[in-house]
Amino acid sequence: MPFYPDKITTIKAKLGIDEGGPVHAFFTDTCAKAMDKYVPFDTGALAETVILANGSINRANITTHSITYNQEYASIVYEGITHGKEMNFHKDKHRLATSYWDIHMWTAEQDRIVRQVQKELDRRGGK
Repeated sequence: MPFYPDKITTIKAKLGIDEGGPVHAFFTDTCAKAMDKYVPFDTGALAETVILANGSINRANITTHSITYNQEYASIVYEGITHGKEMNFHKDKHRLATSYWDIHMWTAEQDRIVRQVQKELDRRGGK
């Protein structure tokens, strides 16, 4: 049977699993929402560059390809080290706050996220 890349592309687009497609966007949005409780929260400025206080997504900082915490100090907080010392994150607002929040989130929540993405795919007819 010959290989038909145009047909594969059509099928992927129909299912919404093409690069940048709606299921890809759903996956990124789901990860951003799950990640929120792992992002250190003091004033909220860092966390709210992605997830707003009302729980909606800040579209300026999330695409299907990236989730950007757009504060000048974000990389320092992400690393969790300042002036050579480990940072101590407040846990009163985000009890799971930690450095490398994306890795911690994925380790803890990947199974749930995969199930949610599968449900979205099923909803679109990709059973």
